[in-house]
Amino acid sequence: MKKNISLVDFGAGNLHSVYKAFNFIGAKANITRDPKVILKSDAVVFPGVGAFGSVMKAIRKYDLEDTIIKSANSEKPFLGICVGMQVLFEESEEDEEIKGLGVFKGLVTKFKIAKKIPHTGWNNVSYFSPERNGYGFDDEVFYFVHSYYVAPKDDSVVYATTTYDGEIFTSVIKKNNLIAVQFHPEKSGDAGLQFLESFVGEIE
Repeated sequence: MKKNISLVDFGAGNLHSVYKAFNFIGAKANITRDPKVILKSDAVVFPGVGAFGSVMKAIRKYDLEDTIIKSANSEKPFLGICVGMQVLFEESEEDEEIKGLGVFKGLVTKFKIAKKIPHTGWNNVSYFSPERNGYGFDDEVFYFVHSYYVAPKDDSVVYATTTYDGEIFTSVIKKNNLIAVQFHPEKSGDAGLQFLESFVGEIE
């Protein structure tokens, strides 16, 4: 029986692309903003594009804040994508007056060294953690579009890093069954699909 994956719907522009990517690899995904459905699902995916502040406002508009936090802190597999990764942190330099979800301690910061902003296009992802889960990092390139990146206070959640224009940043975080990525797997071709397959493989 296929496992049920909830794609959290708060109006993210990449939501349907993520949905199509999961369908392409044969995974059962549904788009929903119903807290009961999300909390009962086997896995949760939290996609996002745009500004930190606007995403947080949408989350609160649809009363999804507690649901996302509970899902991120649960034992079920959880995937955050792009800004869906950033809002898991406490705050961002992009919208300093708006607080994030606070699942992780740390700041979302703007590139300090890199001069070509936003970081757009294909780039490598290299393991930082000694843990390996077959996600294809170190061997593949993934597609990025962003001007800010997460700076966790706890280095133990840093799973992989990327170097762009002389600046090294955290591109993947992982804690227990939660993984969140700055790149867009739904735009990363075969490497992105392989990544999503690896995530689906974590669902029991």
